Amino acid sequence: MNSCQREKLNFYGNDTICLDFTYGFDLATILVLDDKREGFPAAFILSNRQDSKALSLAFVVIKEHVNISPKVMMTDDTESFPNAWRTVFGVPVKRLLCTWHMDRSWRRNISKLIKKPEIQVEAYKVV
Repeated sequence: MNSCQREKLNFYGNDTICLDFTYGFDLATILVLDDKREGFPAAFILSNRQDSKALSLAFVVIKEHVNISPKVMMTDDTESFPNAWRTVFGVPVKRLLCTWHMDRSWRRNISKLIKKPEIQVEAYKVV
């Protein structure tokens, strides 16, 4: 995290934090939402794992440089980010799930539960 990222994380980090791994790569990005509600990459975590223990270690280092307590955390549909965050920073007021991950999860579950493609389409329209 460079000085600009640290400044943005300190300034915007008490509002909304977005955490996500890059698909197929062990690179996590911590985004904050700026005044225009656009994501700003405030920190990157490069690790050989995507579990809570590895993330907790990274969050401890980040906490040494910032004083934040976000109201909202948006993550994917795994528990590694929120579990690690809680151990280091505490519990945010709200947790949101990323819409892309929610959509993917709905599609997967619909295809597991419903075998006929035409009924899958109708079920997806309902959710």
